Amino acid sequence: MDITHDPLNDDLPSQALGSVLLVEDNIRVSDELSLVLSAAGYAVRCAYDGEHMRALLTMSSPDVVMLDLNLPNEDGISLCKWLRDIYPQMGIVMLTARVMGSERTEGYQAGADVYLTKPTRPEEILAVIRNLMRRNDRQNAAHLAPPHVWTLHQKSMSLSAPDADVLSLTPKETIALLALAQTTHHCTYDELIDKLGGDAQRTNFDKVRLEVLVSRLRSKLFKFKAQAIEIKTVHGSGYRLSTPLKIKGI
Repeated sequence: MDITHDPLNDDLPSQALGSVLLVEDNIRVSDELSLVLSAAGYAVRCAYDGEHMRALLTMSSPDVVMLDLNLPNEDGISLCKWLRDIYPQMGIVMLTARVMGSERTEGYQAGADVYLTKPTRPEEILAVIRNLMRRNDRQNAAHLAPPHVWTLHQKSMSLSAPDADVLSLTPKETIALLALAQTTHHCTYDELIDKLGGDAQRTNFDKVRLEVLVSRLRSKLFKFKAQAIEIKTVHGSGYRLSTPLKIKGI
C-alpha cells in the first residue's frame, strides 16, 4: 500500500476528530493505516477478524469502520451486512485488492458507503473518512431520531428497548441472547447448548432444557414489547433473532 507520512498533519490538535475501527488481518497494512489516521487526528482501534471486531464494538461504537474484504473465518461482505443491520448510521469503508466490478457492486449491496481498492493513496483515504465524519455531523445537527436498536447489556443482564424500557434477564437468558446476537445467520442447537452448558456440563444441559429456556424467554419478550423482538425457530437446525441486537459490555 502506498502510504507515506504527511508532515502537514503534524500541527493538528491532539483532540480526536472522530473514531475509526480498522478491521484488517495484515498487520503491516493495519499499522500503516493506523499511523495515517492517527496522524490526521482520528482515534484509531484495530481488529484482525470479525470476532475481534465484535469484541471491540461491545466497548464503544466508532464513527467509521474500515473493513478489509478478505478476512479469516468470516469475510468482509458478511461483516458489512451485519454492521449495517446493527449500526445503520455508521460509516463503512470497504478496502480490498479485488478490482472486479461485480465485487464492488456486492460491497455496495452489502451496505458499504465507499469501496476502495488497494493500493490506496493516504489522501484518498483521509478524504473519504472526512466526508463520512461530516455526514455524521450533519445527522447529529439535524437531531435525527435515534435508530430503533435493541441493546443487550451483558454486565447488568438486561435488554433495553429503543424507548429505554428495560427487561431483566437471567444469566442463561443473557448468554442465549448474546450468542444469537453475535451470529450473522442463526445459532444451531449444539452451539447454544455448548455456550449454555459448557464442555464440562454438556450432559447436564441438553436440547430439552434449551427448548424450555427459549420458551420462557419468548414469553418474557412477548410480554415486554408485544413481540417486537422474537426468537424464531430455524426448522431442524436452531434459532435466530428477528431483530438485530446491539451489544454493550455494561
